[in-house]
Amino acid sequence: MSILLHGSRPVEKLEIKTKQAEPKTSSILLISVAIFFSVVLLMYVGILFTETSMKGYSTCREKIVGYEQRGLYTGAEQFKMALSYCEPT
Repeated sequence: MSILLHGSRPVEKLEIKTKQAEPKTSSILLISVAIFFSVVLLMYVGILFTETSMKGYSTCREKIVGYEQRGLYTGAEQFKMALSYCEPT
């Protein structure tokens, strides 16, 4: 009687492929809300900047018109030049 010893087979490496997780509804909602708030914030900052610059222009113009009414400027050219310094940039 003969005994045959069989060597064990080498174990093959098993590859486990993970399934791509689909984005959850809550994460989609959270990203949408974050984008919405960032757009609203940018619009608010833009409006504040525009409003501030327009108020500055209006204040400057009112001062120059007041000086013109007091007779500080001798001609229309001086008045126009003074107004040109108030132009919004």
